[in-house]
Amino acid sequence: MIRYAIFDLDGTILDSSQMWRTLGAQYLALLGKTPAPGLADKLSVMTIPEGAAFIHGEYDIPYSPDEIVRHITRMTEKYYLEQVSLTDGAPKLLAALRAHCVKMSIATAGDANLSISALERLGIAEFFAGAVSCSDYGAKTSPEVFLAAAELIYAVPEETMVFEDSLHAVRTAKKAGFATAAVYNSEENNQEELKKNADFYALSLTEFADNVSELLSFSSAKN
Repeated sequence: MIRYAIFDLDGTILDSSQMWRTLGAQYLALLGKTPAPGLADKLSVMTIPEGAAFIHGEYDIPYSPDEIVRHITRMTEKYYLEQVSLTDGAPKLLAALRAHCVKMSIATAGDANLSISALERLGIAEFFAGAVSCSDYGAKTSPEVFLAAAELIYAVPEETMVFEDSLHAVRTAKKAGFATAAVYNSEENNQEELKKNADFYALSLTEFADNVSELLSFSSAKN
């Protein structure tokens, strides 16, 4: 039985994947640099500090990695606080889970405080006990950020559903013993593998909201 839920933020709850997909190239353009092909794919599996260090080393940037992190945070702040919107079905799914007394937290690659501010503006922060960031716990190629999000709600992996939109994150969460629910995101190139690796797959969170009882009756121990 599922009693807890951990949500990815960008692309899963917030419609912000395209912003993150192009952010590295936008930053380099501001500095008069031309991004190499495949930059977005490389950055997608890194934390913000890791990405800043990578950009600093690869593009001869006249700023330290810590300064690049601050620049990136400023670039995203206005978007989160004024523009970002929710993905289809997010409020409906969160309300359905809360109706079943499911405790929820967030594991995000972005800034945790900025993420909470965006959720407050959008009126859904109340659903979550808090958020943890990959900047503090490592990229989602390792399970630490999911385990930290579980600690926020006193959860154990076998009773926790992780909602994600990326293949590498689903694989990591599943390997760590979590149940996984993957939602379609056009920025994830390998949808067939995403569907194959996740315990559940949907084209939007609305589908999960309409089938929440099936999600909560899932037992990862049997699979």
